Amino acid sequence: MEEKITLIGPNGVTEEKKLVCAFKSMDDSRPNIKNIPIVIVDTEQLNNGNNVLSFYWEKDGLYQPILDEAAWSEVKLAIIDIIKNNFNVIGVE
Repeated sequence: MEEKITLIGPNGVTEEKKLVCAFKSMDDSRPNIKNIPIVIVDTEQLNNGNNVLSFYWEKDGLYQPILDEAAWSEVKLAIIDIIKNNFNVIGVE
């Protein structure tokens, strides 16, 4: 069974998306995202035959797109760690 997550946009519109991954970074070297829930969702769109993913972080009680460049850089590093199985993250429920 696929896990779904409901996202609420700034205009109050809700969207249900397929959850790909959820985590929190515990790494002190990533202060912009440390202990902040991050979710990766499938947008159900394709680009050159590949699924398009969107990345959100929890801010002010809502999951919002990650627009902060420093935080986005840290998220990319955390994902590389996850892929390499060098986990310093915990799952988010």
